[in-house]
Amino acid sequence: MGLNESLLNVPERLRVWQQAGIRYFYIDPLAGVGAKIASEREPALQAEPAPNVAPEPVKSLKPVQAPVQVGEDPAAWPTPWPAIFAKAPRHPRIVLTYEALSLDMTGHADPRRGRLWRRLIQDIGLSGANAVAFWPSCLPGSSDQARDTAIFLAGVRLLKPAILAVFGAPAPEIAAAWHGQPPDLKLVMLADPDILLSGDKEAWHEVISALGCG
Repeated sequence: MGLNESLLNVPERLRVWQQAGIRYFYIDPLAGVGAKIASEREPALQAEPAPNVAPEPVKSLKPVQAPVQVGEDPAAWPTPWPAIFAKAPRHPRIVLTYEALSLDMTGHADPRRGRLWRRLIQDIGLSGANAVAFWPSCLPGSSDQARDTAIFLAGVRLLKPAILAVFGAPAPEIAAAWHGQPPDLKLVMLADPDILLSGDKEAWHEVISALGCG
């Protein structure tokens, strides 16, 4: 029996497969891609020696500013605080404040807000009772927010309301300063005046429910 001529053309390492009857191999065209990528990435995975750089000095922390202290004599407060405080009724049930109140009380009033608050006072049953005080937490364009906050808190302590109604979210630093001032004060956070002016009935009912006498 002669030699199988096809065996003579097969490399030695594959001849055993041909003798076993295997004529074809499926070669995955992507089989070597992963290994190639891994070999290319391998140098990047090696840890590089840390550069010989002096550590950056630790920056000193900014000192915490101590709370500003003001007296509780409104006549000693800077202008125009005494005049603003003089407009508030003595010992009101509610002190009402919002961001734009300082504008409304210093000659830049928005008449829409004036009508809004008159309607509110009527709807909560306090019309004519002299029971709502408008007291701003800051002055327009003030460069001393800490002093303004201290005066605001002093005014709240003097007025001694049952409720402090804040319309719209105050700045975080102001909210932190108000916490526990005074401890028996009920702080109520309500919708921004612009939301109420837009006619949001749900927000309006929440305000009435929070501040109403009934």
